[in-house]
Amino acid sequence: MTAKESQQELVKLWQECRKELEDLFYYCEEEDLKKRLPKKGSWSITEVLFHINLVNGHYLKGMPKPESLASADEGRSLKRSFIGKQLEKSMRLKSDGSMKMKLKSPSVSDPIKAQKRGHAAVEKVIFREVLTDLDQIKSYIDLVADKKLEAAKVPSLLPILKLNAADVLFVTLVHELRHLAQARRILEA
Repeated sequence: MTAKESQQELVKLWQECRKELEDLFYYCEEEDLKKRLPKKGSWSITEVLFHINLVNGHYLKGMPKPESLASADEGRSLKRSFIGKQLEKSMRLKSDGSMKMKLKSPSVSDPIKAQKRGHAAVEKVIFREVLTDLDQIKSYIDLVADKKLEAAKVPSLLPILKLNAADVLFVTLVHELRHLAQARRILEA
């Protein structure tokens, strides 16, 4: 896939995230955000969004400064790492919107553990941060065709792994869609 084609795919994923956020939360009341499934250890919708923030915040903090990125040709093949592609694939939803596999969140991105560490889960702040993070992700998507994001390494949530910055964009967006689908299931239960 060329860098330009990859950029177009990322824009589609980004637009899907924005639309799902708007559709899902436009009519939500504060009490809806506290709703959770009747399973032990399940997250509320607020905690799902908080988890998205924790993951996005981790990856965005590790992203390179745009001015530090080398220029590149948009017709080049965008190099994706094997690990980045596998991580993205593991987070993709089935065609019916259900999860292919349940994954345990690393403790650094677990919203319940984060609250125990002293982080506050304030609904309005969390929602605003999800939108701010999406805007920042979009600013990197805008660079994919012209800058060599695949050359920059970003620490993953697992300390021994690093992803290239292009992989991070795919992983964060697919991860967000996965959890927005989870939030929708909670809301509709």
